[in-house]
Amino acid sequence: MHWLNTPPSAIIFSIGPVNFYWYGLIMILAIASGYCLTWSLAKKHNWKSSDLLDLAFNIIIGGLIGARLYHVIIHWYDYSHNLIDIVKIWEGGLAIHGAIIGGGLALLLTCHKRHWPTWQVASWLTPSLALGQAIGRWGNFFNQELFGPPTNRPWGVPIDVVYRPIEYSAATHFHPLFLYESIACSLLALILYYLNRHTIKAQYIVATYLIGYGLIRFVIEFWRQDPTLYLLGWRWPQWISCFMILGGLWLIIYPLILRQKH
Repeated sequence: MHWLNTPPSAIIFSIGPVNFYWYGLIMILAIASGYCLTWSLAKKHNWKSSDLLDLAFNIIIGGLIGARLYHVIIHWYDYSHNLIDIVKIWEGGLAIHGAIIGGGLALLLTCHKRHWPTWQVASWLTPSLALGQAIGRWGNFFNQELFGPPTNRPWGVPIDVVYRPIEYSAATHFHPLFLYESIACSLLALILYYLNRHTIKAQYIVATYLIGYGLIRFVIEFWRQDPTLYLLGWRWPQWISCFMILGGLWLIIYPLILRQKH
């Protein structure tokens, strides 16, 4: 017996020809929650709310552009026949790896322009990013995305036949990978918030996020059923996750090497 037997609808309600989607609402909630969490850390360092709003605006724009471009590039075949679909972000299709790249570039440019300490600001953002990811994954639930192989477990989620892989067309319920990732990202957010409240070097907090989310995503990808690019038997997001893990390890190890040399 499953907790849910009817696949969720992506649409909250409609007004005439205009549809309002759960995905868009959840993205707004994720961004708002992340902003509030970042403010709780930034205000302890005498930041002005106007400064954080300026930073948040730039990161949100950069993150959305990066997330959409990354998704479209990876799934170019699906968009090449109808280019207008590229702008329909309310229907889904935002890649977190692209958001990290785009938002990260916006962070670097804004901190450089405003002469803010980049590592310190980045460390405040890490728990918010993890929390936003935890909330945002529920958008995948309503869009019937990010599910694993079939399961008879009570927590399996129903998927419409049009979204099922051909080899599993007879199955009805699948592992809710979005839920597994949401729980893991929630725990990561708690860890990162705890580190920010203590005297941990900002660079190490950023490294913790990179390693933590890199590991979460690397493992989740083994069970994802949606098509993507493959390289040497691994899904493309797994390779990006490996670079995140290596980058995080470098942020921890390199300063230790320099310290030993001096």
